Amino acid sequence: MHLPAVPSDHRFRILIVEDDPAIVRLAALPLKSANFDVFVARDGLEAWNQLPQVQPHLILADIHMPHLSGHELAQRVRARSAIPILIMTGQDTDEAQVQGFKLGADDYIAKPFTPQLLTTRIAASLRRVYRYNGPIAGAITTKSPQNKPDNATAVSAGLPRGFVRCDSCGYIGPEWKFDTRDNEGHVIERCPHCHNKEITFALG
Repeated sequence: MHLPAVPSDHRFRILIVEDDPAIVRLAALPLKSANFDVFVARDGLEAWNQLPQVQPHLILADIHMPHLSGHELAQRVRARSAIPILIMTGQDTDEAQVQGFKLGADDYIAKPFTPQLLTTRIAASLRRVYRYNGPIAGAITTKSPQNKPDNATAVSAGLPRGFVRCDSCGYIGPEWKFDTRDNEGHVIERCPHCHNKEITFALG
């Protein structure tokens, strides 16, 4: 399996390997916005079987999946190809990363992630291998003037149900991560990343 040719329209193909539909959507939305072609496999074995048809320029894979883990997929792919492999993980430990790098991963991104960071890391990997020089985009820029928009606004923001986006820094995560308390003990919604209170909910 050789490196795929750079597409004439610069629509690089990204294969997302993830068994959680919410994470798939969080990853796919900014990548499609950044003009990438996105393909999805639900586990490592399905991804391995898709490789000849899809011929991705980059693989974005979870670690813990049925049938074939992200690390096992990386090891198989790396034995045949130099395409970039970026691992998504909720276990952002040195040990897990060292193991992944030894098996062929090129980079890691911790869950939950912001659209800007994900797109930037993917663009950097493509630039190293294919001299990709496209714009680093992918942030969902829809803002709401209220803390809790109606369902139409939430859907237009592209958030899976139960997820929240900070309108200031772009951080996206499950709603419970935004729950905190003020000095008087009242529950308030605030970004855990930048502590801003301007956030958009996906209601469901």
